[in-house]
Amino acid sequence: MKKRYSHRGHTIECKDDVYTSIVAGRTVSGTMLGVKQCIDWWCDTRIFRKPSEFGRQTFRSAQGPSTEMYKGIQIMSDDKQPGLWYILVRGQLLKGPLPKIKQFIDQNALSR
Repeated sequence: MKKRYSHRGHTIECKDDVYTSIVAGRTVSGTMLGVKQCIDWWCDTRIFRKPSEFGRQTFRSAQGPSTEMYKGIQIMSDDKQPGLWYILVRGQLLKGPLPKIKQFIDQNALSR
């Protein structure tokens, strides 16, 4: 049984974990991400690229932001800059390494 998906006006069919679609009059097949990247590239630039030409062929696993509770305050990790954490203090953003943020909380006796 074929499953059908739609992405930016193109139909993507799935049979036996192989995804196929017609882009610019050519049939493309590969992973779901590869076919979607091919369609996106075509829609944005009108240049045809095969799914195998794209570097990443699988979706990244969904990871939520890491959080840590310290003295009742939620400290959140920054996804775009690894190693940096942040909190909101009186409506202002405080960002830095985790030990420095904990030190700031201790020095300023912040608690909830």
